[in-house]
Amino acid sequence: MNDSFDLNSLAGMMPSMGDLQEKMQRMQQRLATEKVTASSGGGMVTVTATANMRVSTIDYDPALTDLEDIEMLADLTAAAVNLVLERCRERAQEITMEELGPLGSMLQNSPLGL
Repeated sequence: MNDSFDLNSLAGMMPSMGDLQEKMQRMQQRLATEKVTASSGGGMVTVTATANMRVSTIDYDPALTDLEDIEMLADLTAAAVNLVLERCRERAQEITMEELGPLGSMLQNSPLGL
C-alpha cells in the first residue's frame, strides 16, 4: 500500500494558470452583468442588482407616492434590498460553480469565501 501523496496527480487536476485566469475573468464578467430582482410588500418595492451585489435600480409602486408612513417605505425598501442581496449571493455561488467547477467549491469553502 502506498501512502505517499502524489503532487503531480494533484497538479493534473488543476487547470493551468492561464485557463484559470480566463475562467475567473469570465466569471467576474457574468457576475457584473447578470441581473437579480427581488420585491417586497407584494411588489410595491422592487430592487434590481447585479450578481456581484451592486444595486442598479429601486422601483416603487406609484401608490407609495401618497404614503405618509415613511417608516413603512423604509422597511419595505430594506426588506427588498436584503432579499435581493441574498439572491445575489446564491446566484454568485451558482455562477462560480458553473465557471470554476470543483475549484469553485474549494474557493467557496476557503478563507477567501468567494
